[in-house]
Amino acid sequence: MKNRHFIIVSFDALSSRDLIDLEHLPGFQRLKESSSYCLNVSSVYPSLTYPCHTSISTGMYPKNHGVESNTLLQLNRTSPDWNWTRDSIKADTFYDAALRKGLSVCSLLWPVAAKSNITWNLPEIFANRPWQHQIPVTLAHGTPSFLLDINRRFGHLRNGIKQPQLDLFVEASAHYALKTKRPQVMMMHFVELDAMRHIYGYDSEEAKTALKSYDLKLQNLYTLLEKENLLEDTTLFVLGDHDQIPVHTAIHMNSIFKDKGYLSVKKGKITDYEVYCQSLDGSAYLHFGKDVSDERKEEIRLLLYRLRDRDDFGIEAVYDNDEMLSLGAGRKADLMLEAKNGFYFQDAHDRPALLKRDEKALGTDHHGRSTHGFDPRKENYQTVFFAAGKGIRSGIILEKMSLVDEGPTFAHAMGTVLHDTDGRILTELFL
Repeated sequence: MKNRHFIIVSFDALSSRDLIDLEHLPGFQRLKESSSYCLNVSSVYPSLTYPCHTSISTGMYPKNHGVESNTLLQLNRTSPDWNWTRDSIKADTFYDAALRKGLSVCSLLWPVAAKSNITWNLPEIFANRPWQHQIPVTLAHGTPSFLLDINRRFGHLRNGIKQPQLDLFVEASAHYALKTKRPQVMMMHFVELDAMRHIYGYDSEEAKTALKSYDLKLQNLYTLLEKENLLEDTTLFVLGDHDQIPVHTAIHMNSIFKDKGYLSVKKGKITDYEVYCQSLDGSAYLHFGKDVSDERKEEIRLLLYRLRDRDDFGIEAVYDNDEMLSLGAGRKADLMLEAKNGFYFQDAHDRPALLKRDEKALGTDHHGRSTHGFDPRKENYQTVFFAAGKGIRSGIILEKMSLVDEGPTFAHAMGTVLHDTDGRILTELFL
């Protein structure tokens, strides 16, 4: 394994639908012609970046790996903390298995990998307090010597967490690491498409530019691997994590709960609740408060069913805990809501129950013109997976697969194993 290299490229929000445009561009055309692949990859529920990437890393559904949403449940926080750190994951990961085998690992903005044992680690984390600065926060959660080096060399490319500058910084850092560190496992996460779709819309010109940027990153990676004589000994995996769906109306369930007396607010702050809605964008977890009677819980359920049955409201489904678990979602919530296409959930309790987006205003990250978090069974809501290079067959087309199949497959390729996974090893891909 000394001269073997495994490169995993995650293109956030890359959809099966995008291949109509991408397969004619040089990078993805080369990848598709030389790889085995699946264009019908089911995401996990909720289909958010952090649960998705943790399912990729562990081969498990959110109910089993513990990362049930992007953010922590923190009432009255305008910007809740995210599941940034490795200890949020309650399972083994393919990169831990690689490290146990003695392989060196480089990770660039791979979600939920902060404070891990990764050899060279640029964590995905942002300064979430007014008194914090991005660089010290990143240094505290990653590999300081490596981070100081790449920041000195490429920090001029970055503008905080804004896109596309952040992806350019990641790409430059990845190329530098491949040339100078020669990691045996390289994980990199690009986010431009996800950000552009949130802010400008699913089929916006900015999103189309981001797709071209993704293709250019593939082209540049191939060029680098050839120049460094690494291509022959490299196994390349390219994947997406979820799709997005255009949206027009936000649902504020906590405003409804407040009006019904299920949620108490004083001076704009929640002081108590019998039920609280935690937004997952296209879906939502509902949490019952302590000591809520069974009668009250049933009253709340009946309210939700009435809203679900209204044609003018945005709830598509109400799931109880057993149904949530059957779909692979989290264990901590009591109920789960799924939004109809075009609708999404927000946490606010001081806005109208339904609030249509101002068409003249740009979206904001994670809440805007297009979003994710929906049930992965929704129609035309799949992502993609490609495997190419050393040890991989070409021309195998998988009819369907899941994100949870990816981690076990990565571990197998690296000569190690992930035990007790929900997914399977895609053995048909290997020579």
